[in-house]
Amino acid sequence: MNWQSELGSDLLGAAFVASSVVLIFVVCEFIYGRRGADVEYTRKISHLGGGFVVLALPWCVSSPWVVWGLACAMGGFLYVGRRFGRLRSIHGVKRTTHGAYFYPLAVALVFHLSDGNPVLFCLPIVIMAVADTGAALMGKESGATRYRVIDGERSLEGSAAFFGLSFAIVLLGLALAEASHWPDALLVAMVVAIMTTAVEAISLRGSDNVLIPYVGWLVLERSLRLGLNELSAWMVGMLTALVLLVATYHRARLTIAGAVASFVLISFAYALAGPMWLLPLIGLYGLHLVVSNPSRPLDYDLILPATAASLLVLLLYAHTQFASLYLPYLITVAIGAGLAVYRPRSLDSMSAAPALALLGGGICWIAIT
Repeated sequence: MNWQSELGSDLLGAAFVASSVVLIFVVCEFIYGRRGADVEYTRKISHLGGGFVVLALPWCVSSPWVVWGLACAMGGFLYVGRRFGRLRSIHGVKRTTHGAYFYPLAVALVFHLSDGNPVLFCLPIVIMAVADTGAALMGKESGATRYRVIDGERSLEGSAAFFGLSFAIVLLGLALAEASHWPDALLVAMVVAIMTTAVEAISLRGSDNVLIPYVGWLVLERSLRLGLNELSAWMVGMLTALVLLVATYHRARLTIAGAVASFVLISFAYALAGPMWLLPLIGLYGLHLVVSNPSRPLDYDLILPATAASLLVLLLYAHTQFASLYLPYLITVAIGAGLAVYRPRSLDSMSAAPALALLGGGICWIAIT
């Protein structure tokens, strides 16, 4: 009876959240169809409204599997809407984006990872909902300094807005929840804001809807659990990345997107795994400085296929602490870098190098375990 009662309560809570989100969709459809609003604005209304609605989940649903079911149902609802030409207020954009489908995935993933902790769930979701919306609006209205991110575009003004909003959200949230004290809270807010801003700046085709909350959760969980030791690792990692990239910026001919991607990789490697996991990436970067064509810029379209597989192995290590993953990590770094020299021209053709690198790393892991 207790199990049935808990499941019934969870389903009721999930139904409340789902119906509230659908109501937001209906309002957006009305604004888009009857008022002729720009689809970019109606998307942001649903983005922001849905984010605030799902904040109720830690208090009305206890089982992560119910939330996963809710996410699958919402993803299916969005797909059916697109398949039959509905929900134009969300799907009516001309650019290629899968952000609508990433959104429910992010909610379920962060809910599962946060294990019912409202701080670890709510703050990353609010960053995704509020800071991402603010950055998009700032970039659309005042984004004068723009830079290319493969087949997308960002603005420095939008990134600055994202950083400011993310910093304020985390600092205010930690203060209200009394989850961290001064000056630790200030440092946590700064690290979360820097890393989520960097990830948002280089995310592609709506993947920021899952990458922002995941990275926000990752930094918050480790910082609040491990304290100043973890914060110092993040600070050293970010400082190492900053010094290295500033010192070699002109020699490497880094683009803005390439510099941000390199910053994220170096910071993650040191903060999540330590110096030994950073050394292969530093070696790869040094090799590029020595043998690359000085006239060819180091852009994101080379960094992404070269390092995507090794980043996944690094994150797997951060979650599991399996020391046996180090050799597969080295294999993925080598294979990814070797294959990426072919310089795929489009995002759709970049999956081959990471896939083969993961395959090689996986075979290596199976062999040694």
